[in-house]
Amino acid sequence: MSRASRLLPLLSAAAAAGLFVLGGALLGPLGDTLRSEQDAAGLHHTAPDFRRADALGQQLALFTLGGLRTLAAELLAMDATTAWLEQDWPRARERWQQITTLCPHRVNYRIRAARDMAKNAVAHVRDEAEKGHLSAAEAEAAERGYLAAAERFLQTGIEDNPDSALLYLELGSFYDDLARRPQFGKAVEAYRGALAHGAASMYERWVFYNLCRIRGREQEAYALGRRLFATDKHRTPSVRCLLFVLQQKLSTPASGALSPETLFGTRAKAERELRRFLHNDLRFPVNGIEDFLTNAK
Repeated sequence: MSRASRLLPLLSAAAAAGLFVLGGALLGPLGDTLRSEQDAAGLHHTAPDFRRADALGQQLALFTLGGLRTLAAELLAMDATTAWLEQDWPRARERWQQITTLCPHRVNYRIRAARDMAKNAVAHVRDEAEKGHLSAAEAEAAERGYLAAAERFLQTGIEDNPDSALLYLELGSFYDDLARRPQFGKAVEAYRGALAHGAASMYERWVFYNLCRIRGREQEAYALGRRLFATDKHRTPSVRCLLFVLQQKLSTPASGALSPETLFGTRAKAERELRRFLHNDLRFPVNGIEDFLTNAK
């Protein structure tokens, strides 16, 4: 029995009866009025699917009838944590689906749900595959399912909370995570969505970093990189190195290119930074660096 399930019997009979009465009241004319107002405001989602075999869900159904959706969600979140401890990822996914249905505007729930699926569940699947407990095909199907669930949690979260920069940032992080299956083009759009909804300007660099990884979008990346370089706060080592690389990929004429001295301050600093960048494991291009370092000798 999960920790959340054990907590429920501790409710006194009187408290349970009170909740039932409250639920009955809300199901009356006043409850109908409140639900109509919630529906009109887009605040009332379809009731979560509590299966008959789901004892915890059946007990919490009383809470939702009484309008205590947040309390029910918190108890379900406790059981989602227990599912994590027990490595029961199908149950964790079900709990998060119920939780986010109960509280569609709690952004933190969406983020926790997505991370639980994309990081913890996927890591467990890979570990089970390494131990030989899952075949390659089984592991592939399970991982694909958990990643799809994570993506849905974030995408539907944005649909329910279209002004949330946090959800856009989380979606961008999901798409550009190299430990999974990165989709750099989608990451670009997610980070741009975050910026459009108030995210810190530093995330313009994340747009730039992802554009640099997409073949055929080098010119777009270079234009953004030049704009970023014009501001001191964006002159990070990665931005400097990527601008150097993009100029090589685009065969930018010397008359219009930024010199190594302009980019890095001195030629010695350019050699040092580019040598470090040459063997990066972030899937950034490194065009022209070896030739530059060879000629510098």
